[in-house]
Amino acid sequence: MEIPPKIRISLCIEQGSVFNFFIDFNYSKRQAKNRYSIVLNRNPKTDVALIMVTSTTQIQKNREFIRRVGISDKTIVEVKAKEHPIFTSNSVFNCNDVFEVNMSDLIRKIEESGSMNYPKLSDDILKRIIAGVNESPKISQSIKDLM
Repeated sequence: MEIPPKIRISLCIEQGSVFNFFIDFNYSKRQAKNRYSIVLNRNPKTDVALIMVTSTTQIQKNREFIRRVGISDKTIVEVKAKEHPIFTSNSVFNCNDVFEVNMSDLIRKIEESGSMNYPKLSDDILKRIIAGVNESPKISQSIKDLM
C-alpha cells in the first residue's frame, strides 16, 4: 500500500527535498510547465510557507540577466549533469528568484500532476544555493532567515 502524498509530504519534507510539479510563473516570461523544485526552509514542517527554487538549463540567459542588472554572479549556482539524479544536463539555480508555496498547495500540486520520489539534494549543492540566496539583494531578510 502506497502512503498518500498528504501524509508522506507532511511527515518527510525537509530542507533539500525535491519535488516536480506544474508551475505557471504569471509574472515572468518563464514557460509554464512541470519543474523540479527544491525546499530551502530549515524547518519546512512548521514554517507557514515553503520557500522553493527551481533549476533551468538556460545557463547563459541567466548569467546575462544578472550581469545586465548588476547582481553578483554568486547568485547563480551551477550544477553539473550527474551531480544529482534529476540533472541530465548542466543547470543553474537563479537564487534571485525563489517562490513561496504553502503545504496544502504543494500537496495538491503533487496529487494533480506532480511527483516526489527523488533523493534529497546533496548538502554541498544545498549550501551553494542557500549562499546564493543570502547573497541576493532581491530576496527579503525574512525569507533568508527561514533557511
